[in-house]
Amino acid sequence: MKNTLIGFVSIVVLVGGVVWFASSKQLNTATVSSQEKVAVNAPAPPASFNDISGATENLSDFKGKKVMLWLVATWCSSCSEGARVLSQNKNKLGDLTILVLKTYGNAGYPGPSIKEFVSQSAPAVLLSKNWHLGNLTKQSTQVYNPRNYPDIYFLIDKSGVIREVNDAPAATISDILTFAQN
Repeated sequence: MKNTLIGFVSIVVLVGGVVWFASSKQLNTATVSSQEKVAVNAPAPPASFNDISGATENLSDFKGKKVMLWLVATWCSSCSEGARVLSQNKNKLGDLTILVLKTYGNAGYPGPSIKEFVSQSAPAVLLSKNWHLGNLTKQSTQVYNPRNYPDIYFLIDKSGVIREVNDAPAATISDILTFAQN
């Protein structure tokens, strides 16, 4: 009986580990349909957002620039810390364009507007020409954030290729700085 229980627990732990490992790798590749795929070292799919003035902008508008496409939930504490750390490193980020976009539906919970979020977390960047704030459209959220993560970013090179997918900019600032400076 004891060996059966130990065997059962071992299987549960093994299956749980496999499920965790598989889900953790979802940040590197997310398939939405057979035509749209977000993956490292692949071209960034089209995306659109409404900036804080209400105008529609497209990710393609920033081709030729290094871009950090950062999807946030405005209630998210790691997002708030990420904004603060990015703001503190503003001078080291060079000409990196940072698109801070509230994910459609705000990852399932209410929260402040994207402008209020940045005003509270990193007010100095409101006047920065490299920072763009907005709300990601539902369709673009389905492509870039189908699992509704509250804090996920994509580093996109000048040719429009995704070079990194990660989360928590405060914890991964060295990766972001390396990308910005190279």
